[in-house]
Amino acid sequence: MPRFKTATPKYRKHRASGQAVVTLNGQDVYLGPHGSRASRREYDRLIAEWLANGRRRPLPVIELTVIELISHYWAYVRLRHVRNGRPMDEQANIKAALKPLLNLYKEKLASTIWPLALRTVQRGMIGDGLARRTINERIGRIKRMFKWAAAEELLPVEVYQSLATVEGLRRGQSAAKETSPIGPVELGDPVGHVHR
Repeated sequence: MPRFKTATPKYRKHRASGQAVVTLNGQDVYLGPHGSRASRREYDRLIAEWLANGRRRPLPVIELTVIELISHYWAYVRLRHVRNGRPMDEQANIKAALKPLLNLYKEKLASTIWPLALRTVQRGMIGDGLARRTINERIGRIKRMFKWAAAEELLPVEVYQSLATVEGLRRGQSAAKETSPIGPVELGDPVGHVHR
């Protein structure tokens, strides 16, 4: 009976080095000393990732700069936020949200954008005179980009998880201006207009 090429790759001993090895998609991956618990755990982890990734070896995390990350994300945004072939307003909202991050951290590695950096962006938005609600919405859009990047395995998930801890600005607890609440609209006397 023919063997399927999709069978689970075997845990083997590499005789020359004494290391445990597994071959994933034609590439040998060394796991540590053959027979050790650590090598067995590493084998189990790699096989689980390989199966979850459709029997392909997951790509290593790439060290992207902020500008490179935004470029990748923008390609996704242009496909995601379109209606009837036209860009939706959310594209402009995302672009406005990402601009201060780009201005401050363009050449920095995206994996180094942690809460302090995000709070720096937040303070910059306050300094630009944006309203508290607008700032919170824009910071939320930045976080969503990092969440997307983690799901796409472009960044370690820990980066997004750390940024998720940055709370939104609360009413009366920051220097951000407040928007005026929208009150009821005065309709006047519609009958009076008809008879004039």
